[in-house]
Amino acid sequence: MVHRRYSLFLLKILLFPTLLLANTPQQTSDNTLEKIQIRGFHDSVVKSLNNKRFSDQITDSISAQEIGKFPDKNVAEALQRITGISLSRIQGEGERVGVRGTTPEQNRTYLNGQYLASADWWISSQPNRGFNFTLLPADIIASLEVYKTPQADQDEGSLGGAINIKTLDPLLTDNRFLVLNTQLQYNDLSKELDPQLSVIFNYKNPNEDFAALFTATQNKRQLRRDGLESWGWHERNYQFDNNHDLVPVKKAANENLSNIWTPGGGGSAIFNQERILSTVSANFAYKFNHHWQLNTHLLHSELQADNTNQNFLWQPAKVLDLGGKIKGAVLNKKTLTYGQYSQLENEMFNTSMEAIWRNSKIRTQSIHFDLLYSGPVWQTQYQIGFSHAQGGTSEDSTSQFSANTQFSVDTRQEQNIIAQYDISPLDAQRWFLTEARKDAQHGDDKAHFAQIDSTYQLEHPVISSIQVGLKYREHQRDFRRLRSINGGLNGLAGQLNTTLANYPAAVANDFLHDIGNEQTLKQYSFVNIAQLNNDFESLGFVQTVERASRFNIEERTLAGYFKLALDSDFYRLNLGVRAVSTWQNAAALKQLPVNSVNTELKWVNDKKSYLDLLPSINLNIELADDVVSRFSFARVMSRAQFNHLMPSTNYNVTQAQGQGGNPDLDPYRATQFDASIEWYFQEGGLTSAAVFNKNVDSFIEFKRELERHENILMSIDRPINGNGGSVRGVELSYQQYIAYGFGIITNYTYVDGTRVQNLTSQKDRVPGTSKHSFNITAYYEDHFISTRLAYNFRTEFATGVGETITDDYGQLDGNVTLSVTPKIKVTFDFINLTNEILYSYERNMFAPTGIYSNGRRFYIGVRYQL
Repeated sequence: MVHRRYSLFLLKILLFPTLLLANTPQQTSDNTLEKIQIRGFHDSVVKSLNNKRFSDQITDSISAQEIGKFPDKNVAEALQRITGISLSRIQGEGERVGVRGTTPEQNRTYLNGQYLASADWWISSQPNRGFNFTLLPADIIASLEVYKTPQADQDEGSLGGAINIKTLDPLLTDNRFLVLNTQLQYNDLSKELDPQLSVIFNYKNPNEDFAALFTATQNKRQLRRDGLESWGWHERNYQFDNNHDLVPVKKAANENLSNIWTPGGGGSAIFNQERILSTVSANFAYKFNHHWQLNTHLLHSELQADNTNQNFLWQPAKVLDLGGKIKGAVLNKKTLTYGQYSQLENEMFNTSMEAIWRNSKIRTQSIHFDLLYSGPVWQTQYQIGFSHAQGGTSEDSTSQFSANTQFSVDTRQEQNIIAQYDISPLDAQRWFLTEARKDAQHGDDKAHFAQIDSTYQLEHPVISSIQVGLKYREHQRDFRRLRSINGGLNGLAGQLNTTLANYPAAVANDFLHDIGNEQTLKQYSFVNIAQLNNDFESLGFVQTVERASRFNIEERTLAGYFKLALDSDFYRLNLGVRAVSTWQNAAALKQLPVNSVNTELKWVNDKKSYLDLLPSINLNIELADDVVSRFSFARVMSRAQFNHLMPSTNYNVTQAQGQGGNPDLDPYRATQFDASIEWYFQEGGLTSAAVFNKNVDSFIEFKRELERHENILMSIDRPINGNGGSVRGVELSYQQYIAYGFGIITNYTYVDGTRVQNLTSQKDRVPGTSKHSFNITAYYEDHFISTRLAYNFRTEFATGVGETITDDYGQLDGNVTLSVTPKIKVTFDFINLTNEILYSYERNMFAPTGIYSNGRRFYIGVRYQL
């Protein structure tokens, strides 16, 4: 694979400064701070390490200045540089992060310590608890903190760790502080130039008891993704007929033909999107007097995400469900890896070319009031606020051009899908418009909270403080999808009576340039979407609610805690317990049997409540002036995802697959132990090792069955509480300023996930767990130039969706900054320099689900700071 071929070479490049300077004499002093001039990137590294060193728990952080020196364009991409963080990329951009071998949905993300609502623009996205980081540009933050061990005063809900995004404090920021940052981005796949702009400004009054900090960001990105994809893999039983053709049966007489892993469909797809991210934030701080201070945090972020997708499909599930056969079938590892799918005798069409265009937009808003009283003995904090995210796809226009043709599908080659058709995909006039739809999807994520925290400082030789608190939260997730009706040949498509030849357009010459081979389908009749959209405007679409996927989940929690802090000359200890009650109401239209033949949809309310007691202990021991050891024990929990709790069924008609829900699911619960040792051997220098072990009571598993919805046989996954298991691992970190402006930052994480699923043969596949991951960054900095070369890598991991595995992935990014004047800097960034291919499969390598290329991104910009 590409990254394996480059890994050794890249490591040699990245480690070159260390190898070159390993024997360079370095000055030593009892006071290193007096000998080293700390500035720029190195200064920010020192700040991050100080935050880590003096924390009461095992944590990692990264400051805004560090982020500014990396090429990262959103918060998720910045987080990938932290030990134990695993990044998930969508359309080439970091979208979600997992912590210590867990999935993104199992960890909470906070803005200034409070929940930040999230939404998804993709019409097939499943509502979950993970935060969509494409809504947050990196420019708005002051620092990122990852809490890997919990404390009683911190919100519950994270299995791996909690992420806190901190914005700049106006009172601690210089008066009239101003930053203007402009960039141009170029994507070598979309071949588009896009502008990026951000502004930060801070104001303080003469008394410096009031301050207001404002940020505004607008980033435009036109992206393209080329890919081969397949979906809906499921088990079928077969037998050979008299012509030795393979035909599906309810029960196979031959064991070798039972439970054959069979594709539902797939195609050669080109995806284009224009993303416009507009973000504004405001932070106000006012000191009433020496005791009282009010902070207010406001955020509005909006992502316009209109997109198009064209895909020449192959649809085996449709052929088999309507009486078709398979000639020349080849089975490998009980997987149907090759077959010629027949024409249909009693149907007009058996597969299609699909063109889709969407109007998509999502946004998130939050307002947070934080009133702090600081007295000689008591400190009390009152907080109240809400966060609301909404949006999705307001218009999802879908066309299908179909033919009745024999076609073959071959997945025997790794990272390739070869599809061939008797009716050529370039013979446009023989592919008829058979489906015209205009659908929509909308989601709402609302959270309100109120909390109070009080700390009593004691003058005691051992006990330093007692802390108590109470928090009430209401969280509501609403999801609905609209489907247009009467779009077939007997309806809207028949009114147009057109073929692919009526909307001619040329596919990109370099389509799938880095994917597949000369046999891969890379040229087909492409659609002029603007012209087709004009014809769609003449149609009278009628939409109805897709009742089977409609749901509303309300969740109320009440949490209280007690925390005790003990200090001495060589140790710090905090111990406490958090008690949280959860009341859940999952309401949806649920498919219920009327009799042995028929079903009907009824609105049902499934209610559930549960109580969790979550003790935690964090012990920090100063072994020496520059050596700290930490130990932690805790009970943690993470609630099931919203799409797992819904009583309804969310499916895709074209793909004939979907997910159902189970409102009776219990949360993930785990007992965890952590230990670390950290040696701060110089300013900006750290060597550390940490071990962690999480014993999980129960993982969520999925039972996949073929179910009939809208008279279509679909593969549907339904979640259940499965077997427990463990997630354990080791984190190693090393960073050092070496000499002459050179430095290195590197970390490695090993995670071993163990569980045995009840429903599949997958063993030791804990979702989100990559066994190995590492980051390595080499940097050089002087008064004129600052450079970064950063490589991020993770091995394969289970996604938690069916049996899908995302393969090993490594990415090389970099930054060069030139200081033209003390106030003006010119920046050059590059992302995914080696143009890595993202590859996923389900159950085995013969069942690929996605082979995607997203291209390289290059940025040039000017930054002005006053």
